[in-house]
Amino acid sequence: MYKIYTDGSYKPTTDKGGYAIIITENDQVIKILHKGYIHTTNNRQELLGVLEALKYFKTPQQLEIYSDSSYVVTSLNLHHAERWIEENDESKKNLDLWFQILQWCKFHDVSFIWVKGHNDNKYNELADLYANISAIVLNPEEDVKF
Repeated sequence: MYKIYTDGSYKPTTDKGGYAIIITENDQVIKILHKGYIHTTNNRQELLGVLEALKYFKTPQQLEIYSDSSYVVTSLNLHHAERWIEENDESKKNLDLWFQILQWCKFHDVSFIWVKGHNDNKYNELADLYANISAIVLNPEEDVKF
């Protein structure tokens, strides 16, 4: 089973954000993915981290995804996101990303686990570091939703 740590970052002074993904197997880092965006939000970056982690695996896998975003973990574990999509609740933000995440969750066997941020979890701290680095890249990609 793969354990994946995701994080998102946003710098309002520069209007840049980024996500990071730390993929581990047997408590060893096997892959680090990260990317920066302009005109985005922290929550979109948190969600993009989860989405890109799910998309990374081309065959169905058993995955544990750890996030310090209660927005992400609670919305998925309590099935709020499913309800928002079913009801096409346009008052909720990021429906484009929630829809894709839910589709990939049907492909993989996924558990979402909340981890307290900035609490000496080495992989969460590493994801935070890369997310922050990604938010200051010189040529970030435009977040297509904005």
